Amino acid sequence: MARLSRLPWQAEDFAALRALQARSVHAVLLHGAAGIGKKVLALDYAQARLCESPRNDGHACGQCPACGWFAAGAHPDLRVVVPDVMARWRLTGEDEADNADEEGEGGGAVVPPAEPDPDAARSARASREIRIDAVRRLARFLTTSTHRGGLRVVVLAPAERITIEAANALLKMLEEPPAGTLFVLATDAIDDVLPTVRSRCLLVRCRAPDRTAVLAWLRSGGVVKPEAALAEAGGSPLAAWLAAQDVDEDAETPTRLDAELRRTLVALLAQGPTLSAAEVAGQLGKTVPAEAAISLFQRWAWDLLALMAGGDVRYHPDHSQALARLARAASAPVILAWVDQLNRLQATRDHPLNARLVVESALLGYAGVLRAAPAGALDR
Repeated sequence: MARLSRLPWQAEDFAALRALQARSVHAVLLHGAAGIGKKVLALDYAQARLCESPRNDGHACGQCPACGWFAAGAHPDLRVVVPDVMARWRLTGEDEADNADEEGEGGGAVVPPAEPDPDAARSARASREIRIDAVRRLARFLTTSTHRGGLRVVVLAPAERITIEAANALLKMLEEPPAGTLFVLATDAIDDVLPTVRSRCLLVRCRAPDRTAVLAWLRSGGVVKPEAALAEAGGSPLAAWLAAQDVDEDAETPTRLDAELRRTLVALLAQGPTLSAAEVAGQLGKTVPAEAAISLFQRWAWDLLALMAGGDVRYHPDHSQALARLARAASAPVILAWVDQLNRLQATRDHPLNARLVVESALLGYAGVLRAAPAGALDR
């Protein structure tokens, strides 16, 4: 999967970062809604700061040796620190990069490769956190002289997923960074970032993207029915784009629901209390991405709850009629009981359970709670 860059709605955010250069800020923390491209912005800004002939607007020239190394994922003065499940943002393993530094050969891990690494992709136990070993390797990078005698840049994301041990190791680097070092952190959940890390960075809030610009971008990227894709992704442009690529943000292998399976699951949900175990068993295939299916069920539940509260359908506007019928037939407490079940199932996503049985259990639990509705409610 090719690296995304220069997202059209990030011009003002990039300009805000560029304005900080005159203040010699050594650490920034980008924050804002999930899926709007904060890591993309962080990498674009990193490339711009490493570029040897930046354009008048501050963006990288794309032509100098530094930009060539960046495009190849091999800039020696850049490190990207992410959890193992997001390894697509790294072209080379961090250990290889650090070994290369020790041997004076450069190296680096900076951009997603054209094709994900299948071995890392299939690791069900890949860490979803930034752990202490990654930060320790980063320490070795910071003590090595820069290869071009200029700036070194560290991009770290998501900042809310750094462990306490790793954060403690990072704090000293943020407090006493080597000269000519820039840290660019990004987070979807600013309140979940450890206060000690937050306090050592300049906070930069990324703006919510304009819907018109997002839809135009999705269309240009070949996303079919961008309005529906954006709605299902909860308004997140990158989530909608990744779904069209059949790639999950936190996984290297395709874990999204294909169109046919999504239609099947929604059709089963639309049946509500009449859904039977035989129908579930007969229509589900042998393999079902449990995490993606549970996420779909959670979005369906929140649409039901929104209607019950007098709101509007957010995730499934094409199924508003079925959702409205089901919302009239149920109560918020029984839907919340199903949400609790879904949350428990989603918490087991890294456990080697039978994925098909997990999805079956969620569907049958849904039908069960709806059967608790008063008789005749569906006919109202």
